[in-house]
Amino acid sequence: MRWMETVALGIYVFELTGSPFWVAIVGFLRMIPMFLLGPSIGLISDRVNRKVLLGGAMGSLSGVYLIMGMLVVSGRIELWHICVGATLAGVMWSTDFPVRRAMIGDAVGAEGISTAIGIDMASSNFSRVIGPLGAGTFLATLGVQAAYFTGAILFSFGSLLAFSLPYVAPVVTKGPRLGYFANLGEGLRHVRADRIITVTLIITIVMNIFGFPYQHMVPVIGAETLMIGPLLIGILLATEGMGATIGSLVIALKARPGGYTRIYAFGSVLALTAILAFSLSPSYWMALPILLIGGFSMSGFATMQSIIVITSTPAEIRGRVLGVLAASIGTGPFGALIVGGLAVWWGANNAVTAIAVTGLAFTVLALVIWPSFIRSAVKPQSSGAGVVGENE
Repeated sequence: MRWMETVALGIYVFELTGSPFWVAIVGFLRMIPMFLLGPSIGLISDRVNRKVLLGGAMGSLSGVYLIMGMLVVSGRIELWHICVGATLAGVMWSTDFPVRRAMIGDAVGAEGISTAIGIDMASSNFSRVIGPLGAGTFLATLGVQAAYFTGAILFSFGSLLAFSLPYVAPVVTKGPRLGYFANLGEGLRHVRADRIITVTLIITIVMNIFGFPYQHMVPVIGAETLMIGPLLIGILLATEGMGATIGSLVIALKARPGGYTRIYAFGSVLALTAILAFSLSPSYWMALPILLIGGFSMSGFATMQSIIVITSTPAEIRGRVLGVLAASIGTGPFGALIVGGLAVWWGANNAVTAIAVTGLAFTVLALVIWPSFIRSAVKPQSSGAGVVGENE
């Protein structure tokens, strides 16, 4: 549903307003909760039952999508409704990332984290094949309300699954319950003390400001430059998802701790290079293989960022550190505003070219400043306590 909504709203808002900037604004509103709430939710997830947080967020978003679909059917939908709905969806995604990834780490431990996150990313990336295709098909036939109603059904089902999980949580050593800022500071101190995590977060910020925002411009580039309709735009983004799915499965089967940082670094550089090539592509049929390669490369970045952070963090503060990672990912809205503003002035293609070149420069600079990052081997961290039954 995440990818169906991204494509559906991008196409629908561009058709509604004719403005690439409004497309970027909706993307900004959808991502800004990750930046604002990620650390807080990560902290909360270290204190309460994570599956309740996950199930509650999914159930709430199901209700939001139901209301949005009814507004479309009744003909009362307005741009501000879409903006509010996108913001509430962003709150759910800001919950999903630190909570669900921490639950995966709790369940499999350091030994199985590479395979588990690889499979998790493969399933998520495969939805990037289905979601855009569904969005393009719905907009070409039934309308955007079909996407909203599909979201209501999927998230109600997801909520039921989350609450039914036989979740096994780690035992956290009892200690003084510090205040909010002290707890958050503990996560930040761990980040600052670990050079591998620090560089990982720097590249994450660069990728989310200068890499991923290109996705908001794909519907605009598709309509204005490639001269294609909603269905072919959906296929274009689905091709990227197929590449990411294949890459995630390869990582799940082959990745070893000694190569985590290399996969992350080279995947980031190649993904940004593919985005640059896409922005310069003159035809639809040239853009398809470029995004397939880009998706494959991007899976190295997206899969490894979680694996590196989870593996390098003790279980008792994992939610807090993942919250810091979520905030780093949440810098993406600022990239959406940048690419949207540039698209108004220079056109969508030139805007994507500009952010891709900038992202490449910053990523290579980070790797030049910290060359040891590529050669680093991630050392698994664990708490001294064992794992017991479900945490109530």
